[in-house]
Amino acid sequence: MSKILITRPEHDPGTRYLSRWSERIIQEARKKNFDVIDLHKEKATRKEFEGRVNKVKPALIVLNGHGNETGVTGHNNEVLVRYGENESLLHNRITYAVSCDSAVVLGAECAKKEKTTFIGYNKSFVFNLSQRHMRQPTKDQRAAQFLNASNQVPLSLLKGHSAKQASDRSKSLLRRAILKLLPSIASDPYAREDAKDLLWDMNHQVCL
Repeated sequence: MSKILITRPEHDPGTRYLSRWSERIIQEARKKNFDVIDLHKEKATRKEFEGRVNKVKPALIVLNGHGNETGVTGHNNEVLVRYGENESLLHNRITYAVSCDSAVVLGAECAKKEKTTFIGYNKSFVFNLSQRHMRQPTKDQRAAQFLNASNQVPLSLLKGHSAKQASDRSKSLLRRAILKLLPSIASDPYAREDAKDLLWDMNHQVCL
């Protein structure tokens, strides 16, 4: 794996958080001398995505964005990849989609192809945030419980771990975050909500 492509739309609070937290992935990749194609903000369009994938043929694609069972969107919710239209862009590589529901059809169908792996979510991808950190997402410790675990997938892949190992390591961080919250669940409604949602992400992250 020498080239990775990452999409980072930033048109609402959710995508802004994912984009800012993905900066660590880019930094780590560059430290390890990977070529990084960063489709940031207005560059996260279908035309740009299709062109770059076809030209550079990245071994790893990280998709940050809203989604559904058949596709994942980019900036301003423009569809980047959709089953039945251009899903072949994900063939012969590893894709990690931080996107609701996209493993159900898009991921499952892509994973039927040889040398193709899709890590993503077969239900909603959930993370909770603190309103007071909206302008500085990476300082939000509530969101960190979710996004550190999410980041573990590509970070592990960059270290040479297999896709299954990367997914397992991500789930291990989610499990650890849940255990840390357990003593506070009875008294802290935020801890209760976070533990429930961390468990949700752990149960619905799949490696296909």
